[in-house]
Amino acid sequence: MDINEKEKDSDVLEVCGIRADMPLGDIMQTKPEVIPILMEAGMHCISCPAALMETLEEASIVHGIPIEDLMDFIKNSLEHPEGPESV
Repeated sequence: MDINEKEKDSDVLEVCGIRADMPLGDIMQTKPEVIPILMEAGMHCISCPAALMETLEEASIVHGIPIEDLMDFIKNSLEHPEGPESV
């Protein structure tokens, strides 16, 4: 990996082991507790076969949710399951 690739990787948002560039299918498989959080954020089509290959960032764009806001929502929801704030 050259230095440019390292710089690219460091720019990717990550919270609680979830990266913005991860496909939704991978996220749902490794962190199933995120499924209801994504649905609460407005991503009701996460079970769609096409959505499984989309990255979290791509899905956030399609749903009109800034990726930074979505990542904050996921983090807050995982860290405070008793009552997450809305996106």
